[in-house]
Amino acid sequence: RTNEMRVVGIDNLFCAGEKSGFFVGHTEAIATGSLAGHNAVRQYISSPLLTLPNETCIGDFLSYSNYRLSTEDGLKIRHTFSGAEYFERMKSLGLYSTDNEAIKRRIINLNLFKIFDKKLI
Repeated sequence: RTNEMRVVGIDNLFCAGEKSGFFVGHTEAIATGSLAGHNAVRQYISSPLLTLPNETCIGDFLSYSNYRLSTEDGLKIRHTFSGAEYFERMKSLGLYSTDNEAIKRRIINLNLFKIFDKKLI
């Protein structure tokens, strides 16, 4: 799948959760499902798909997991926000935070604040 959650080779099919890669957990399912559903509507109305930037945890998570799948041991890695390899990556990049105001400022600065609240149709 692409970073927009579209299945490679099928323009009108989107996937999420465990069907979209080696993602484990409910947070990952919610994040990927929200983006997949949002982009399915964008596809339907011929609007550009939303790609979350790597400055967001979800954007980096999707991009990094796509990269890891292309590596020799990539099929063995389970991707999750709650620990292991990706959690360490989040911390090293400064993406991990429990400061809600700092997270909100980052999202506002990326022009993504309430992006999923915008009515598309």
